[in-house]
Amino acid sequence: MNDWRNISVAVPWGLSHYIPLDGFHPLYRALFDHAPDNISLYAWDNVKLHRRFRSDAAIRKTLIKKTKLTRERFSQLKKNYVERKYEEYFWPPNQVLTTELMGDIEFHHTAPFPSLTRPFVLHCEMFTPLLQPFAHQGMGKLDCSAELREYYGAILGHPLCLGIWSHIPETIETIRQFFSDPSIDRKLFQSRIGISANSLMDTKLPGKPCLSKPRFLFMNSAHQIPANFFRQGGHIVLRFWEEYLAGGHEGVLTLRCARPRDEDLLHHGVNVAMVRAEAGRSIMWAQDYLANHEINALMASSHFFLLPSASLHSASIMQAMLLGTIPVVTDTVGTSVYVTDCKTGIVLNGMRAAVWREDEETGIPVDRYSRMPELDDSLVSQLSSRIGKLVDDSAAYSEMRKRILAHAKKEFSGGAFSNQFWSAVSDIYQQNVGRFVHPDTVSDKSKDVLRDCTIQRISDEWARVFESPTFPMLRINTGQSVVLEWGGAMLHAYGNPTFQLNDWSILAQYDVLGVPRITFTYTLEELQGRYLHPIEFLGGRARPILKARILKFIQVASRALVIRSARILKPFPRLYWIASRVLSWLRRVKQWIISRMLKL
Repeated sequence: MNDWRNISVAVPWGLSHYIPLDGFHPLYRALFDHAPDNISLYAWDNVKLHRRFRSDAAIRKTLIKKTKLTRERFSQLKKNYVERKYEEYFWPPNQVLTTELMGDIEFHHTAPFPSLTRPFVLHCEMFTPLLQPFAHQGMGKLDCSAELREYYGAILGHPLCLGIWSHIPETIETIRQFFSDPSIDRKLFQSRIGISANSLMDTKLPGKPCLSKPRFLFMNSAHQIPANFFRQGGHIVLRFWEEYLAGGHEGVLTLRCARPRDEDLLHHGVNVAMVRAEAGRSIMWAQDYLANHEINALMASSHFFLLPSASLHSASIMQAMLLGTIPVVTDTVGTSVYVTDCKTGIVLNGMRAAVWREDEETGIPVDRYSRMPELDDSLVSQLSSRIGKLVDDSAAYSEMRKRILAHAKKEFSGGAFSNQFWSAVSDIYQQNVGRFVHPDTVSDKSKDVLRDCTIQRISDEWARVFESPTFPMLRINTGQSVVLEWGGAMLHAYGNPTFQLNDWSILAQYDVLGVPRITFTYTLEELQGRYLHPIEFLGGRARPILKARILKFIQVASRALVIRSARILKPFPRLYWIASRVLSWLRRVKQWIISRMLKL
């Protein structure tokens, strides 16, 4: 790498709009743990920001003033639907905090949300999430494709966009096909991919037991989102398990996910009676969120990692392979980067042909998720026959495991991934640095004041944010308080509020009326039992029963209104957007009324 000068990189992944993008996703940890010496990485520490804003009214007022100016500037522009929605998603306080974060360049993943005040780079896995919040995997189509092409094309084609990387060849080709812009084509690069060595180092990892009683592991995703059970093929795994046991085999199946309702399992063809009978015997449910070292232990002690998923999950597959666990995956887009059938794992056929198709308007490949009984039957059958052969042939299993370990250590090195990526970024920045005004030449007092509110570059600090849930996960609900964990912090709020995406922003409670007041701490102990007391320790008195019932009625009624309105207006995107803005305003009014009632 050319180390002609140090490069500082702003990483705004801890802001609220990154929650649906999985924030500090483990897929990118290697870029932080193995970053070369001339790369300095800066990310907001939400606990430090929270404490600074509470104690320093001057800096808080300065940022709120900048937020209002940003909001006023955007309100004067004539915007179409895509521009309005993007602005609503990339909320003005988050835009200000992105701009305030120190760094020569910005690094974004999955989707571009740059401040456009300095150069930026983007790394993405799949194409559709790049267009969030307008498109998601599994939708099967792109709405407003012409407007999306124009708007996102302007961002990616902007002179401040230095490059767009992906480790999936199909993603690079789809970006090229969708935008058809030579200026964007020149910025497309294929990267390596790898797992941080720090995330796997553990001297206490268990070994694999005898293959006569093999262990199988199903995980709904690396970020452990509970709602992904069926999309990740959990029902197929349970149906396979019934056939596996019926064939006279022994073993243990561990499912790291929340157990779905019996009605949903029945709808997907699962024998609920079998699941109940085997629970605690051959089926083990690990329903709580597990720390990284606990996932490593599960992976290391399992013989097979089962992921008959409709979508790709890169981090989980690499983690399994580096721990010597045979991955069993589908042939969905991106799988070929990791697994070669019969050589470095088992690839089940049929998913790609059933799920992926060309978008009618743009011609790019899109995926559509829906229940497909025939495909499910085929995948269950393939699982039973392919795994049965390996279980019965220990020599073949050992040979495949050796190939997997050798392949993973060579191809999925976190150090190699980091060196290649940062070397490319450094070279491109060096070639273009003369075109940019260096941030150090711009005097901004707020940047200096907030400089110590960033995550420090030591392994424990990055481990804290990367190994924590990538979205707010409920830890405690006493009825009077809730405690959630997200991004390396514990979040406490009084009552049982309904949160919107922007409410998680550090600046939200100072910028918008009625937003739940959130306290950020590093540990549960630092909350000092606040969640055990009623609102703000008001004399230790709990809310009167009548008042509590009124509040509950307001919550239930408003939730019913939201659900009903969404169902009616969802087929009409623009009306849906207008209604969401009105509903958001009503919600703020409701929160203000509730806060007034609690203070009486």
